Amino acid sequence: MIIYDVVLDATQEDCPLPTILTKNILDTMLVGQILKLITSKEGTIRNIRTFAANNPCELLRELTTEEGFVFLIKKL
Repeated sequence: MIIYDVVLDATQEDCPLPTILTKNILDTMLVGQILKLITSKEGTIRNIRTFAANNPCELLRELTTEEGFVFLIKKL
């Protein structure tokens, strides 16, 4: 189980807003902190994968739960 520092519930947001909000929040976080992103939009999956690959962060886990699509992202 991964412990996270910040939760972003973007379940009501359409693409690309969850990705934009993710970047904005990660910009305010300290290195090593973990963000839990929750979204309900399937299009966000590819966007978050691409974002994580191209920014100083690591996609630790990607899950589909009753909450929606859940991503745990560590700021590097």
